[in-house]
Amino acid sequence: MKKLNEKILRKESIIRKIQYDKEWFYSVEDITDYLKEDLTGIEYINLNVPTEYGLVNIPCATLEDIKRVLNKEPLQDFSSSVSRKKSL
Repeated sequence: MKKLNEKILRKESIIRKIQYDKEWFYSVEDITDYLKEDLTGIEYINLNVPTEYGLVNIPCATLEDIKRVLNKEPLQDFSSSVSRKKSL
């Protein structure tokens, strides 16, 4: 998995982004493609993001929301494997 760094994400031209209410929001679809990770269940809001075709309404999330989803999945696998060992 690629390391998430806000400075790098803001410079990355393939990731659509917008600053809204003093916070940066990134396209969930673009981040999914960039990281090659599943972000199912991420909390997002639809924002009008400027693109080459004009403003496009797309699902966006903050870096904190993205990290939360990425960090939650491995812990869920770990806790389920520990509980299986106890039941044996």
